[in-house]
Amino acid sequence: MMRLEEVFENFPIAILIIGEGFVYENKMSKEIKLKENVDKDIIKINNKIFKIIKKKIFNFEVFIGLEYTEEQRNIEALRIYQRFFKEAKDFFFILDERGRFLEVNPSYEILGFRREDIIGKTSRVIAFEDQIGILRENFERVLKGETVRFIFKAKTANGETRFLDVLEWPRFSNGETIGSEGVARDVTDSKKLEIELEKTTRALKILNKINQQIFRELDEYSLLLKIQMIFKEFGINAYAWLFESGKLVEAVPNASECPLRGKIEFKFENCSCPNAKGKSLVIPVTFEDKILGVLALCSVGELTENEIQIFSQLSEDLGFAINHYKAERQRRIFSHLLAENLRQFEDLADKLRNPLAIAIGYVEIRREVGCERAIEEIEKQLKRILETVDELRFQETLGYLLTRK
Repeated sequence: MMRLEEVFENFPIAILIIGEGFVYENKMSKEIKLKENVDKDIIKINNKIFKIIKKKIFNFEVFIGLEYTEEQRNIEALRIYQRFFKEAKDFFFILDERGRFLEVNPSYEILGFRREDIIGKTSRVIAFEDQIGILRENFERVLKGETVRFIFKAKTANGETRFLDVLEWPRFSNGETIGSEGVARDVTDSKKLEIELEKTTRALKILNKINQQIFRELDEYSLLLKIQMIFKEFGINAYAWLFESGKLVEAVPNASECPLRGKIEFKFENCSCPNAKGKSLVIPVTFEDKILGVLALCSVGELTENEIQIFSQLSEDLGFAINHYKAERQRRIFSHLLAENLRQFEDLADKLRNPLAIAIGYVEIRREVGCERAIEEIEKQLKRILETVDELRFQETLGYLLTRK
């Protein structure tokens, strides 16, 4: 009858038993030098890997060396993968050849859906309509054997937006692509920050281009028309009005398309225009707390606090410019008026000199022509002088009125 020791000796597993005053190791243990490597987890020998299992039974330490086959490594790797798949914070998914979800890990919960809402459905269920094309295009590339990476706007169960950074690669079976698998990371915070930075940069570019035009145009109407064109370059419809005699006057073409209503004040709200597609921004154009005009950015959409702050700067910048244009226009009027008055004063002075010289002449020759005729001629010249003085007074009054206005 075969003894137990003989069974262990030829057993295809390395066995080492160590106790007080006792050591036993079988043939396989000696071959892999288990006794010399009991402090290790694995032993590599002859292109084979042996996994070391350590147990304490009563007063004996038992060491067992198991050959770690490729199949066992695959099973363990699969277990690790499954654990990672279930516990990972990123959203893992597996799709079939028609783009339907076969499996998802628990991180799908970042989108607020239940598992049964996703399994068997295509990614259309988690995408906004304008993102379907992006998903379809990338999935077609994956089916052709490519690995793709892209960012898209995902739709949560309650309709909110989350940005997902997706890495997707093909799944193969017998050399054929049978679908895809991938991982999606929620990058909403960083994407929103990136979008906010882009929008802030755009607003600063608009403000810079507008400020470059201030004082380059001939008048406030030309300036506001140029500003309308600048906003149009950035896809924003802008309308502008000026205050003339207490009333709003169109400063740019088609301003009447925008039904500006209510109190003229800085406001960002839903537009009352039937053609509006979102919120509009109304910017009073002011100088020293006096409203000189209004600028309206129609259906501008959602603006960040930085954008609103930047665009609000236009209120004072344009107010200063429009006031400058008006002051410059008045200065030119006054300069012209002053020059015209000086010319008229010269003409009137000439008109005064002629009758005055004639009157003085008749005083000197009064004895030759007779006093009666001299007085008659002098009276005639005095009337001419009075007419000239009246004309001078009229020009003086006209200049005063224009100056006050």
